[in-house]
Order: sequence, then C-alpha cells, then structure tokens
Amino acid sequence: MTDVVRLTSEVYDVIAPSYDEQTRVPSPELDAHRSAFAGLVDGPIADLGCGPGRDLERLEDAVGLDRSDGMLALARTRGRVVRGDLRRPPFRDLAGVWSCASLLHVPRPDVPAALVAWRDCLRPGGVLGLSTSLGDDEGWEKVPYATPHDHRGPEERWFVHHPETVLLGLLRDSGFTVTATSRRTTHRDWLMVLARA
Repeated sequence: MTDVVRLTSEVYDVIAPSYDEQTRVPSPELDAHRSAFAGLVDGPIADLGCGPGRDLERLEDAVGLDRSDGMLALARTRGRVVRGDLRRPPFRDLAGVWSCASLLHVPRPDVPAALVAWRDCLRPGGVLGLSTSLGDDEGWEKVPYATPHDHRGPEERWFVHHPETVLLGLLRDSGFTVTATSRRTTHRDWLMVLARA
C-alpha cells in the first residue's frame, strides 16, 4: 500500500521555498480566524502541520510541528519547531491547538484517531483552531506551488476533503464542543472551526 503521508511530505521537502513565497500573506478571512483563536487562548499553543512557519510568527507561545524537513528548515527561522507526525503530536496540557491546511493531508481512516490525539494534547477548555478543505473526495492533486526547478521528485500531494456535517460530527465524537464556524473560498472551499476540548 502506498504511504501517502510519506510521499506528501517528500513533495513538501522539495517545494518548501516556493510554497513559502506564495503563501506568506494569508487571506483577511484566515487572519480574522487566527485572531479569534488567539484571543481565546491563554498559554502554550501547538501549530500542527506548521509548514514554513507563517503562523508561528503570528501566535504567541507557539511551537510548530511538521513532518517535512524542507518546511521545518524554514519554520526554524520563525519560531520553535519539532519534527513529528500530526496524527500523533507529542504535546500535553496545551491551551491551544492550531491546524491550518494540514488535516486535509491525513488519510481518512486516520482522521478520528488524529482528532482524539489533538484533544488529548489540550487541557480542559483548551481551544482548537482548525481550517481545512470541504468536499467528499480524496486523492492525489497536482502541486500548484511548484516551479520548474522544483520537479526533482513527486509532483502530487494527497488530499482528503470532508463534508461540513461529517467533520463537525467527527469533532464532537472526539470530545470537542464546536463554538464557531465560518467559510472562505479560494481555489477550493474551506471550513474554519473554533472548538473547545
């Protein structure tokens, strides 16, 4: 069976500089979502799937976690980071968990356990700030950030999209109470969620 997580990480190792350059400025909707999350959190935060560390620069007392060495090399210049798998984050007693555009790379069968692991990272009442893609399909997608010199390896990333009602149900089943949702649209539809453990 293909290890879609490993292959997706390898893609990010290659395209990290291009991805960073093209995603440095978040949308106003994402800025507002992150600000709402930060306003609810009083204490340490883990940025799960931190990528090149854009949000580490904008969140106080945050540590980033990513599996891609290419992404971590950039994120290290912007904050504290650890290498790891966001399905099994090595944190406890956090005030907040932030996940922006990373749950969408978790294979569908792994999502329920990953969400439980995220909840277990949080202290009671801790806050989850989540942004992930909407839909009901999964599979390989071409990398839109790559430049011609980037193609020294795989050229696709694995995506898993969730219908809103299904994702909110998974969050509730994992021990979260959803407190707010909103949507935004780019080249895909996104759901932004605030929830408490």
